[in-house]
Amino acid sequence: MKGKTMKRNTRRRAARNGTASKPPEPVVLTALEERQALLAHHVRMVARRVTNGLFVVGPGGLGKSRVISQTLAEEGVVPVVLNSHCTPLGLYTTMFQHRKDAVLWLDDADACYVNLPILGLLRSALWGQGQRVVTYTSSQLQGVPSSFEFTSRIVCTANVVPKRNEPFRAVLSRVDVFELTASNEDVLQLMRTMAEKGFEDLSAATCREVVEFVARVGGTRQLSMRLYEASLRKVIYALSTDTADWQDLVRSQLDQLGQPDALRPLDTKAHDLKSMAIAVERHPASVKLQQEVWQDMTAKSRASFFRTKREYEDQLQAADS
Repeated sequence: MKGKTMKRNTRRRAARNGTASKPPEPVVLTALEERQALLAHHVRMVARRVTNGLFVVGPGGLGKSRVISQTLAEEGVVPVVLNSHCTPLGLYTTMFQHRKDAVLWLDDADACYVNLPILGLLRSALWGQGQRVVTYTSSQLQGVPSSFEFTSRIVCTANVVPKRNEPFRAVLSRVDVFELTASNEDVLQLMRTMAEKGFEDLSAATCREVVEFVARVGGTRQLSMRLYEASLRKVIYALSTDTADWQDLVRSQLDQLGQPDALRPLDTKAHDLKSMAIAVERHPASVKLQQEVWQDMTAKSRASFFRTKREYEDQLQAADS
């Protein structure tokens, strides 16, 4: 009893003398960090089997992939990642191989979201009457059944949502959808917060100077968090040599923003099929008008129109079978 009284008296004296320990200051998040934290909650719900799927959309360089991979790792989940090109048969086979309690991640696989057979597989995998049963009929199936129950979850990411695509909207209706966007000021705010910690051998003051240079020179170009480390590494390089000015190096990088076509080739096949879907939706009863719309959107020949139309119709038929 005497010991407890002494501890109370010690705490009271510390409070009077101003030496009592203070609770830690709450961490203030930037606007972009708040959005990233909310995204992390959605990813945890997938990892913890609360939801079957999640579609994350937003411009590149805002942290979609980083938040997803980091959150899944924290949850002890190693995702099955599919990116770039993926065929319907390839997706079906992967789904079968990882059909039980796994997380499949379609990472920036934009071409998949205009492929009708793939959209059909995603619809079946993400929703069902009781069981989620996925089916696929093909002579190419080797050692894989034509139907199976799917109990895993799926995460999809993309930079933009495909427009005028009813099959894709049917997929979105089966999952949670999260849009990660940020203004340039939101991006700069997070950069300024990160600059206070310095970067490798660069001081916080130097990092702040670089961020303010990006803010001043970037103008109305869409900024991304990818610029932060890339710019600082250019500074490190410039400081290691007398032949380069870091401002010129960073400015040359900023000059490329707003010119995506020069940096990333267009997926013409996906664009052709997407344009065909729009043309058919606008003029379902007139092939001639479909051709005019399609050629206006693609600047391709009449022969290319009919070739793409056959492929589009084959995908529709495969999705319905």
